[in-house]
Amino acid sequence: MGITRTVTTRVHCDVCGEWVTGWESEGIGISREWAKYFVRLQGCTAGKRIICKECRIKQRIKKCSLQKKCGVAGMDGGACLGFSYDGDDEPIERCKRCIACTSFDWEEEKERLKL
Repeated sequence: MGITRTVTTRVHCDVCGEWVTGWESEGIGISREWAKYFVRLQGCTAGKRIICKECRIKQRIKKCSLQKKCGVAGMDGGACLGFSYDGDDEPIERCKRCIACTSFDWEEEKERLKL
């Protein structure tokens, strides 16, 4: 009878406690740096604390200086619709770059982070 070692890596959000991702492998397992990389590809932060994509969006909306100055922007399913100029439906550039805006391109961000 041989001895096998199974390494389980679980990643949870430090804010809401929700499970983000995980791996189970025989032998060595996955390093913390690779786990951080894969979590970032899913839209999470991975510094001293792991913060899931949904919590990042909620925090960003709370911290938004435009919303503090101009009032609350429209919301669509938990995401911000952003501010636009009068008579124009397109959000301003600053809002387009914000992760909380519905027009933020998560696929482009994923490509930017890839090795």
